Amino acid sequence: MFALPPDEPEIGDLQPLHDAIEDLCEVVGGDRESVIRGLAEIVRRRAEFEALRQMDMDQ
Repeated sequence: MFALPPDEPEIGDLQPLHDAIEDLCEVVGGDRESVIRGLAEIVRRRAEFEALRQMDMDQ
């Protein structure tokens, strides 16, 4: 019924993400590595927030 995802994504699967990161680099005037690090930090903080919120809801 459900197919397992491939071990590695095909390059076409990642193209929209690549394009979005490139566009974001242009908008903020940053290099690719800095933009990716910034995005990773945002995701990390959001995950931390959600975990704390879930713990609060469980109490």
